[in-house]
Amino acid sequence: MSGTGNSFRASTWMEEAANKKVVTSKLDQISKSCEELDLEEVDLLGVVFPTHGFTAPWQVIRHALRLPHGNRKHAYVIATRAGTRIASIPFPGFEGTAGYLIALILFLKGYAVRGVMGLDMPSNWMSLHWGLNLENSRFIIRRARVKTDLFMKSILEGKRVYKGIVCLFLGLILSPISIGYLVIGRFFLSKLFFASGNCTGCGLCANSCPVQAIKMVGSNKPRPYWTFACESCMRCMGYCPNKAVEASHSFAIILYFVATLPVSFYVLNELGKIIPIEHYLSLYNVVLNYSYTLISFFVAYLILSVLIKNPFLNKLCTYTTFTHLYRRYHEPDTSLIDIAERKKD
Repeated sequence: MSGTGNSFRASTWMEEAANKKVVTSKLDQISKSCEELDLEEVDLLGVVFPTHGFTAPWQVIRHALRLPHGNRKHAYVIATRAGTRIASIPFPGFEGTAGYLIALILFLKGYAVRGVMGLDMPSNWMSLHWGLNLENSRFIIRRARVKTDLFMKSILEGKRVYKGIVCLFLGLILSPISIGYLVIGRFFLSKLFFASGNCTGCGLCANSCPVQAIKMVGSNKPRPYWTFACESCMRCMGYCPNKAVEASHSFAIILYFVATLPVSFYVLNELGKIIPIEHYLSLYNVVLNYSYTLISFFVAYLILSVLIKNPFLNKLCTYTTFTHLYRRYHEPDTSLIDIAERKKD
Protein backbone atom coordinates (compact mmCIF):
# COMPACT_ATOMS: atom_id res chain seq x y z
CA MET A 1 0.00 0.00 0.00
CA SER A 2 1.32 3.43 -0.91
CA GLY A 3 -0.14 6.92 -0.64
CA THR A 4 2.43 9.42 -1.85
CA GLY A 5 4.74 6.85 -3.42
CA ASN A 6 7.17 6.14 -0.57
CA SER A 7 6.27 2.48 -0.08
CA PHE A 8 5.83 2.08 -3.83
CA ARG A 9 9.36 3.34 -4.49
CA ALA A 10 10.81 1.10 -1.79
CA SER A 11 8.99 -1.86 -3.39
CA THR A 12 10.58 -1.12 -6.77
CA TRP A 13 14.01 -1.27 -5.12
CA MET A 14 13.17 -4.71 -3.76
CA GLU A 15 12.01 -5.76 -7.20
CA GLU A 16 15.32 -4.58 -8.68
CA ALA A 17 17.28 -6.43 -5.99
CA ALA A 18 15.38 -9.62 -6.83
CA ASN A 19 15.95 -9.18 -10.55
CA LYS A 20 19.69 -8.87 -9.99
CA LYS A 21 19.55 -12.29 -8.34
CA VAL A 22 17.58 -13.56 -11.37
CA VAL A 23 14.48 -13.96 -9.22
CA THR A 24 11.18 -13.27 -10.97
CA SER A 25 9.17 -10.71 -9.01
CA LYS A 26 5.90 -8.82 -9.30
CA LEU A 27 4.32 -5.92 -7.45
CA ASP A 28 0.67 -6.10 -6.39
CA GLN A 29 -0.99 -3.09 -4.85
CA ILE A 30 -3.00 -3.36 -1.68
CA SER A 31 -6.19 -1.51 -2.52
CA LYS A 32 -9.89 -1.83 -1.87
CA SER A 33 -10.47 -3.40 -5.27
CA CYS A 34 -7.59 -5.87 -5.16
CA GLU A 35 -8.52 -9.50 -5.49
CA GLU A 36 -7.06 -12.32 -3.44
CA LEU A 37 -3.52 -13.00 -4.56
CA ASP A 38 -2.64 -16.24 -6.28
CA LEU A 39 0.33 -17.43 -4.23
CA GLU A 40 0.46 -20.95 -5.62
CA GLU A 41 3.86 -20.43 -7.28
CA VAL A 42 5.18 -17.78 -4.88
CA ASP A 43 8.22 -18.65 -2.77
CA LEU A 44 8.73 -15.29 -1.04
CA LEU A 45 6.04 -12.75 -0.14
CA GLY A 46 6.90 -9.18 0.87
CA VAL A 47 4.35 -6.85 2.45
CA VAL A 48 5.33 -3.17 2.24
CA PHE A 49 3.18 -0.33 3.58
CA PRO A 50 3.24 3.04 5.41
CA THR A 51 2.87 3.45 9.17
CA HIS A 52 -0.34 5.11 10.40
CA GLY A 53 -0.91 5.92 14.06
CA PHE A 54 2.19 3.95 15.17
CA THR A 55 0.76 0.80 13.60
CA ALA A 56 -0.37 -0.70 10.28
CA PRO A 57 -3.25 0.91 8.35
CA TRP A 58 -6.57 -0.92 8.60
CA GLN A 59 -6.51 -1.59 4.86
CA VAL A 60 -3.22 -3.50 5.25
CA ILE A 61 -4.42 -5.40 8.32
CA ARG A 62 -7.55 -6.49 6.45
CA HIS A 63 -5.50 -7.50 3.41
CA ALA A 64 -3.14 -9.60 5.54
CA LEU A 65 -6.10 -11.33 7.19
CA ARG A 66 -7.53 -12.17 3.77
CA LEU A 67 -4.35 -13.72 2.41
CA PRO A 68 -4.52 -17.45 1.67
CA HIS A 69 -2.84 -19.86 4.07
CA GLY A 70 0.93 -19.62 3.78
CA ASN A 71 1.84 -23.32 3.95
CA ARG A 72 5.25 -22.26 5.31
CA LYS A 73 5.98 -19.94 2.38
CA HIS A 74 8.63 -17.38 3.24
CA ALA A 75 7.67 -13.76 3.90
CA TYR A 76 9.05 -10.43 5.06
CA VAL A 77 7.49 -7.15 6.18
CA ILE A 78 8.66 -3.56 5.72
CA ALA A 79 6.83 -0.60 7.25
CA THR A 80 7.88 2.76 5.86
CA ARG A 81 7.95 5.43 8.54
CA ALA A 82 8.17 9.23 8.71
CA GLY A 83 11.83 10.15 8.46
CA THR A 84 12.83 13.80 8.47
CA ARG A 85 15.87 16.04 8.38
CA ILE A 86 16.34 19.29 10.26
CA ALA A 87 19.45 21.47 9.86
CA SER A 88 21.24 18.64 8.01
CA ILE A 89 20.55 16.27 10.90
CA PRO A 90 18.47 13.17 9.99
CA PHE A 91 15.81 12.04 12.47
CA PRO A 92 14.38 8.52 12.27
CA GLY A 93 10.69 7.78 12.12
CA PHE A 94 8.78 5.48 14.44
CA GLU A 95 6.81 2.49 13.16
CA GLY A 96 5.66 1.19 16.54
CA THR A 97 3.80 -2.11 16.17
CA ALA A 98 3.24 -1.74 12.40
CA GLY A 99 5.75 -4.27 11.08
CA TYR A 100 5.42 -6.91 13.77
CA LEU A 101 1.61 -6.74 13.78
CA ILE A 102 1.51 -7.76 10.12
CA ALA A 103 4.31 -10.27 10.74
CA LEU A 104 2.22 -11.84 13.52
CA ILE A 105 -0.80 -12.13 11.21
CA LEU A 106 1.36 -13.75 8.53
CA PHE A 107 2.83 -16.14 11.09
CA LEU A 108 -0.61 -17.17 12.32
CA LYS A 109 -1.67 -17.76 8.72
CA GLY A 110 1.19 -20.17 8.21
CA TYR A 111 3.94 -18.03 6.70
CA ALA A 112 7.60 -18.30 7.73
CA VAL A 113 8.44 -14.65 8.41
CA ARG A 114 12.15 -14.15 7.76
CA GLY A 115 12.45 -10.40 8.13
CA VAL A 116 10.84 -7.29 9.61
CA MET A 117 12.13 -3.74 9.24
CA GLY A 118 11.07 -0.12 9.60
CA LEU A 119 12.30 2.07 6.73
CA ASP A 120 12.73 5.83 6.92
CA MET A 121 11.18 7.64 3.98
CA PRO A 122 10.32 11.37 3.79
CA SER A 123 7.52 12.23 6.20
CA ASN A 124 4.35 12.95 4.22
CA TRP A 125 1.64 13.70 6.78
CA MET A 126 0.75 17.07 5.26
CA SER A 127 -2.33 17.47 7.41
CA LEU A 128 0.10 18.07 10.25
CA HIS A 129 3.20 19.63 8.68
CA TRP A 130 4.66 20.87 5.42
CA GLY A 131 6.29 18.46 3.02
CA LEU A 132 10.07 18.19 3.00
CA ASN A 133 11.99 20.04 0.31
CA LEU A 134 13.58 18.17 -2.57
CA GLU A 135 17.09 18.21 -1.09
CA ASN A 136 16.04 16.72 2.24
CA SER A 137 13.69 14.26 0.55
CA ARG A 138 16.40 12.89 -1.71
CA PHE A 139 18.84 12.69 1.20
CA ILE A 140 16.43 10.47 3.16
CA ILE A 141 15.58 8.43 0.06
CA ARG A 142 19.24 7.72 -0.72
CA ARG A 143 19.79 6.42 2.79
CA ALA A 144 16.63 4.31 2.53
CA ARG A 145 17.84 2.78 -0.74
CA VAL A 146 21.07 1.60 0.90
CA LYS A 147 19.20 0.14 3.86
CA THR A 148 16.70 -1.61 1.59
CA ASP A 149 19.42 -3.15 -0.58
CA LEU A 150 21.21 -4.55 2.48
CA PHE A 151 17.97 -5.95 3.88
CA MET A 152 17.01 -7.61 0.59
CA LYS A 153 20.50 -9.01 0.11
CA SER A 154 20.20 -10.81 3.45
CA ILE A 155 16.65 -12.03 2.76
CA LEU A 156 17.51 -13.34 -0.71
CA GLU A 157 20.53 -15.13 0.73
CA GLY A 158 18.24 -17.01 3.10
CA LYS A 159 19.16 -15.06 6.23
CA ARG A 160 16.80 -13.74 8.89
CA VAL A 161 16.64 -10.03 9.71
CA TYR A 162 14.49 -8.71 12.55
CA LYS A 163 14.90 -5.00 13.19
CA GLY A 164 12.91 -2.47 15.20
CA ILE A 165 12.59 -4.36 18.49
CA VAL A 166 12.89 -1.11 20.47
CA CYS A 167 10.20 0.49 18.29
CA LEU A 168 8.01 -2.57 18.88
CA PHE A 169 8.42 -2.28 22.65
CA LEU A 170 7.56 1.44 22.61
CA GLY A 171 4.72 0.73 20.20
CA LEU A 172 3.21 -1.74 22.64
CA ILE A 173 3.30 0.94 25.32
CA LEU A 174 1.56 3.32 22.91
CA SER A 175 -0.88 0.65 21.70
CA PRO A 176 -3.91 2.44 23.24
CA ILE A 177 -3.15 5.35 20.89
CA SER A 178 -2.84 2.97 17.93
CA ILE A 179 -6.13 1.25 18.78
CA GLY A 180 -7.77 4.64 19.24
CA TYR A 181 -6.50 5.67 15.82
CA LEU A 182 -7.86 2.54 14.13
CA VAL A 183 -11.31 2.65 15.72
CA ILE A 184 -11.98 6.41 15.78
CA GLY A 185 -8.97 8.60 14.91
CA ARG A 186 -8.83 7.77 11.23
CA PHE A 187 -12.52 8.63 10.86
CA PHE A 188 -11.88 12.01 12.48
CA LEU A 189 -8.95 12.74 10.14
CA SER A 190 -10.90 11.70 7.04
CA LYS A 191 -13.52 14.33 7.81
CA LEU A 192 -11.06 17.23 7.78
CA PHE A 193 -10.42 17.18 4.04
CA PHE A 194 -12.05 19.63 1.67
CA ALA A 195 -11.34 21.19 -1.72
CA SER A 196 -10.44 24.87 -1.93
CA GLY A 197 -11.50 27.28 -4.68
CA ASN A 198 -8.58 26.01 -6.75
CA CYS A 199 -10.45 22.75 -7.36
CA THR A 200 -11.43 22.29 -11.01
CA GLY A 201 -13.48 19.15 -10.40
CA CYS A 202 -11.11 17.06 -12.51
CA GLY A 203 -11.69 13.99 -10.33
CA LEU A 204 -8.02 12.98 -10.24
CA CYS A 205 -8.14 12.54 -6.46
CA ALA A 206 -11.17 10.23 -6.66
CA ASN A 207 -9.85 8.20 -9.58
CA SER A 208 -6.45 7.63 -7.97
CA CYS A 209 -7.55 6.99 -4.36
CA PRO A 210 -6.15 3.57 -3.37
CA VAL A 211 -9.18 2.73 -1.24
CA GLN A 212 -11.84 4.47 -3.35
CA ALA A 213 -12.69 6.72 -0.42
CA ILE A 214 -13.34 9.90 -2.44
CA LYS A 215 -16.61 10.54 -4.25
CA MET A 216 -17.21 13.39 -6.70
CA VAL A 217 -20.53 15.03 -5.82
CA GLY A 218 -22.46 17.76 -7.58
CA SER A 219 -23.77 18.08 -11.12
CA ASN A 220 -22.55 21.48 -12.31
CA LYS A 221 -19.10 21.50 -10.75
CA PRO A 222 -18.33 18.19 -9.02
CA ARG A 223 -16.31 18.43 -5.84
CA PRO A 224 -14.58 15.68 -3.83
CA TYR A 225 -16.27 14.24 -0.75
CA TRP A 226 -14.18 12.10 1.62
CA THR A 227 -15.94 9.04 3.07
CA PHE A 228 -15.16 7.04 6.21
CA ALA A 229 -13.08 4.66 4.08
CA CYS A 230 -10.33 7.29 3.85
CA GLU A 231 -6.98 6.13 5.29
CA SER A 232 -5.37 9.62 5.23
CA CYS A 233 -2.65 8.29 2.95
CA MET A 234 -2.17 11.84 1.57
CA ARG A 235 -2.21 10.80 -2.08
CA CYS A 236 -4.96 13.28 -2.92
CA MET A 237 -3.15 16.14 -1.23
CA GLY A 238 0.30 15.21 -2.51
CA TYR A 239 -0.66 14.74 -6.16
CA CYS A 240 -3.41 17.35 -6.70
CA PRO A 241 -2.14 19.44 -9.65
CA ASN A 242 -3.83 22.57 -8.31
CA LYS A 243 -2.94 22.09 -4.63
CA ALA A 244 -6.65 22.29 -3.94
CA VAL A 245 -6.90 19.57 -1.30
CA GLU A 246 -6.79 21.00 2.22
CA ALA A 247 -7.31 19.73 5.76
CA SER A 248 -9.28 22.18 7.87
CA HIS A 249 -7.69 22.76 11.27
CA SER A 250 -10.43 25.22 12.23
CA PHE A 251 -13.10 22.61 11.47
CA ALA A 252 -11.11 20.08 13.53
CA ILE A 253 -11.73 22.22 16.61
CA ILE A 254 -15.45 22.37 15.91
CA LEU A 255 -15.62 18.67 15.15
CA TYR A 256 -13.82 17.78 18.37
CA PHE A 257 -16.18 19.97 20.39
CA VAL A 258 -19.29 18.45 18.82
CA ALA A 259 -18.01 14.86 19.09
CA THR A 260 -17.16 15.17 22.79
CA LEU A 261 -20.51 16.47 23.97
CA PRO A 262 -21.74 14.24 26.87
CA VAL A 263 -24.73 12.96 24.92
CA SER A 264 -24.53 9.44 26.36
CA PHE A 265 -24.82 10.82 29.91
CA TYR A 266 -28.15 12.49 29.19
CA VAL A 267 -29.47 9.57 27.13
CA LEU A 268 -28.58 6.98 29.76
CA ASN A 269 -29.94 9.17 32.51
CA GLU A 270 -33.34 9.32 30.80
CA LEU A 271 -33.20 5.66 29.75
CA GLY A 272 -32.52 4.64 33.36
CA LYS A 273 -35.85 6.14 34.35
CA ILE A 274 -37.63 3.73 32.01
CA ILE A 275 -35.71 0.43 32.23
CA PRO A 276 -33.05 -0.92 34.62
CA ILE A 277 -29.61 -0.56 32.99
CA GLU A 278 -27.29 -0.58 36.00
CA HIS A 279 -25.70 -3.95 35.19
CA TYR A 280 -24.82 -2.97 31.61
CA LEU A 281 -24.17 0.74 32.16
CA SER A 282 -20.54 0.64 31.02
CA LEU A 283 -21.40 -1.28 27.85
CA TYR A 284 -24.26 1.04 26.99
CA ASN A 285 -21.99 4.02 27.60
CA VAL A 286 -19.30 2.73 25.24
CA VAL A 287 -21.77 1.84 22.48
CA LEU A 288 -23.60 5.14 22.73
CA ASN A 289 -20.42 7.21 22.81
CA TYR A 290 -18.96 5.42 19.81
CA SER A 291 -22.19 5.61 17.83
CA TYR A 292 -22.69 9.28 18.63
CA THR A 293 -19.09 10.13 17.73
CA LEU A 294 -19.33 8.53 14.28
CA ILE A 295 -22.76 10.05 13.62
CA SER A 296 -21.55 13.50 14.70
CA PHE A 297 -18.53 13.20 12.37
CA PHE A 298 -20.81 12.25 9.49
CA VAL A 299 -23.45 14.93 10.06
CA ALA A 300 -20.97 17.75 10.76
CA TYR A 301 -18.95 16.90 7.66
CA LEU A 302 -22.10 16.61 5.55
CA ILE A 303 -23.02 20.13 6.60
CA LEU A 304 -19.48 21.33 5.87
CA SER A 305 -19.53 19.76 2.40
CA VAL A 306 -22.67 21.78 1.60
CA LEU A 307 -21.48 25.05 3.12
CA ILE A 308 -18.02 24.80 1.57
CA LYS A 309 -19.61 25.41 -1.84
CA ASN A 310 -20.20 29.01 -0.78
CA PRO A 311 -17.21 31.04 -2.07
CA PHE A 312 -16.92 33.13 1.11
CA LEU A 313 -17.02 30.14 3.47
CA ASN A 314 -14.63 28.24 1.21
CA LYS A 315 -12.09 31.06 1.42
CA LEU A 316 -12.66 31.31 5.18
CA CYS A 317 -11.86 27.61 5.63
CA THR A 318 -8.97 27.80 3.18
CA TYR A 319 -7.23 30.71 4.87
CA THR A 320 -7.77 29.38 8.39
CA THR A 321 -5.92 26.12 7.77
CA PHE A 322 -2.16 25.73 7.85
CA THR A 323 -2.22 23.25 4.97
CA HIS A 324 -2.83 26.18 2.64
CA LEU A 325 0.70 27.30 3.45
CA TYR A 326 2.36 23.88 3.46
CA ARG A 327 4.69 22.54 0.81
CA ARG A 328 3.15 19.47 -0.83
CA TYR A 329 5.06 16.20 -1.12
CA HIS A 330 5.09 13.01 -3.10
CA GLU A 331 8.03 10.72 -3.82
CA PRO A 332 9.94 12.79 -6.40
CA ASP A 333 10.49 9.96 -8.88
CA THR A 334 6.98 8.49 -8.62
CA SER A 335 4.05 9.74 -10.67
CA LEU A 336 0.43 8.64 -10.54
CA ILE A 337 0.99 7.10 -13.96
CA ASP A 338 3.76 4.89 -12.49
CA ILE A 339 1.42 3.63 -9.79
CA ALA A 340 -1.51 3.21 -12.20
CA GLU A 341 0.58 1.15 -14.63
CA ARG A 342 1.65 -1.19 -11.84
CA LYS A 343 -1.98 -1.57 -10.80
CA LYS A 344 -2.80 -2.91 -14.27
CA ASP A 345 -0.05 -5.58 -14.17
